Amino acid sequence: METIESVLSTLDKYAKELGISRKELANRLETPYSTVKHWFQQGRSARKPSEVNLIKIRAFLKGKEEPQVYRQVKDARRRTEKIKYLLLLLEDELRWFRDNGPDAREIFRKELNASDIGYISSLLTMIREEDKFERWRTLTTIQFQSFKGR
Repeated sequence: METIESVLSTLDKYAKELGISRKELANRLETPYSTVKHWFQQGRSARKPSEVNLIKIRAFLKGKEEPQVYRQVKDARRRTEKIKYLLLLLEDELRWFRDNGPDAREIFRKELNASDIGYISSLLTMIREEDKFERWRTLTTIQFQSFKGR
């Protein structure tokens, strides 16, 4: 059987992965914030969850929605890391074209679809703010084309 410490550790990990505060965690558990706060304190003010609260925490963590949330957060972080690396690689390659002559840039222009460059550029810009992204997504009809038909 899992210990109280392991249940609290899992709950804390859940909150950190989602980036939610202890107050938000308390709201999701439908438990007073002052109670939740004491579970994670050290020293004399620390309190262990009551049996009723432990049951509530375990049910919360086993909920159908939570595993999907965990996977989604983990996947989003992994994909964000991949994009960081791709941006570093892209910047390095683009710097080469920047520092070379007009002939190299002319090949770049001929080989790459200008609409695809605009699409990627606007997607990277709009994805930073959800309300702008949703409007952009609704209005955008351009799709990435460079590798279709190859």
